[in-house]
Amino acid sequence: MLTARQRPTPWSGRGDVAVRIAPDARALERGRPVEGQQPDASPVALVLIHPDTETALTGTLHCARTRIHGAWTAPYRLLTHALAGRDLPPDIDLST
Repeated sequence: MLTARQRPTPWSGRGDVAVRIAPDARALERGRPVEGQQPDASPVALVLIHPDTETALTGTLHCARTRIHGAWTAPYRLLTHALAGRDLPPDIDLST
């Protein structure tokens, strides 16, 4: 997990992404770009999903590329709100 956190796999614009939901937070969440999202779009339109069940946890959010940590990998699961049994903050703003 520490290696994945310190040396994230770059996100290619396709597939799931690890997103920092607060600029100064250590927690990462699993995001999935909405269907039809262009790989080079900025901001990225995505939905946060549960890391195990793949259930949508939010509606569409517009995420600044600076919030993208890298491509989603299994070790990030341990850093999510869902695994810790916590709800996501109700006022998530990923635009900056």
